[in-house]
Amino acid sequence: MATVALITEGDAAHRSAYYQAIREVDSITRAALVDPSGATFDEARATIGAKLAATYKSVPAMLKGEQPVMAIVTMVAVNAPAAIRPLLTAGVHVMAEKPACVRVDDFAALARLADRKQVHLMLALANRLAPRTQDARRIVAEGGIGKLYAVQATQVDDQARIHRPDPGWTFSKARAGGGHLSWLGIHTLDMIRYLTGDEVVAVSAMCPTVGGGKIDVEDLALVHLQFKSGAHGSVVSGYLMDKKGHSNCTLWGADGWVRFGAAESPDVEWHSTLPSMRGAPDRRFSYKERGGGYTAWVRETVRAALGEVPPPVTAGDGLKVLRIIDAAYRSAASGATVKL
Repeated sequence: MATVALITEGDAAHRSAYYQAIREVDSITRAALVDPSGATFDEARATIGAKLAATYKSVPAMLKGEQPVMAIVTMVAVNAPAAIRPLLTAGVHVMAEKPACVRVDDFAALARLADRKQVHLMLALANRLAPRTQDARRIVAEGGIGKLYAVQATQVDDQARIHRPDPGWTFSKARAGGGHLSWLGIHTLDMIRYLTGDEVVAVSAMCPTVGGGKIDVEDLALVHLQFKSGAHGSVVSGYLMDKKGHSNCTLWGADGWVRFGAAESPDVEWHSTLPSMRGAPDRRFSYKERGGGYTAWVRETVRAALGEVPPPVTAGDGLKVLRIIDAAYRSAASGATVKL
């Protein structure tokens, strides 16, 4: 059984999802909340309930009064490193809402600190736990499509949020570091690494603002990836729809392909020419529930903090996907391919 700290602020993202997860995850028996402004104390109590045992105005004050096994950090990106650093220094495992920085070098320093302290630093890349992601990864890892040739993926979301009177910190370069790619496209880029087990070695990208919003970050990113294996990938990441968007991914290999999200279907579809398919080259995996989500993610990261399972994502994983995003922005600015 564990004490978990939640470090947040009034503008932080996904607070309600983390409150709910803390309430629902049985292994969390006590929670402490840190908010320098105190603005979230009442709303947190309303959802977390009796598990919320203490509130604090600073991380150092919390660390004097508590011994959390893990801290959940959801902050405006520019504020996140300063909140994460004392937690890692104190030997506390951290699960942080992405991107957790506006400069990749700041996260690199945190990753080095986590390694020195031998604690986990896990970005909130919860799509890794989705059943369709797990099944597609297993198919690829077991050689189900053969040598990887190419990957195509899309993460498309709604435009409406751009045109709100106050669109929020995720549309400010100074506060977020980037736009759609660093806030939502990061899930797709991480998923590609996770599915393929392949490393990106070069990035070429265009990151325009096409929707006319009063923002100083991209609302569309077109990213080309070159992998160490020789495979290539293409990602479309943007606020392009009038309502909640969709995502899809296809991986092609020498012996077949696997995809999910086609025509907004949740199913995983798999085609393979391998003899092991025994005359049935086309398979489909269907799901009654989407699965994954924040509660499942918090549960798994707490288990990792308790030493029960390996972390679902490492500090190194987080750093690598942030470096891909940084390379995409540098490529878009220079017009040149950026090597990693």
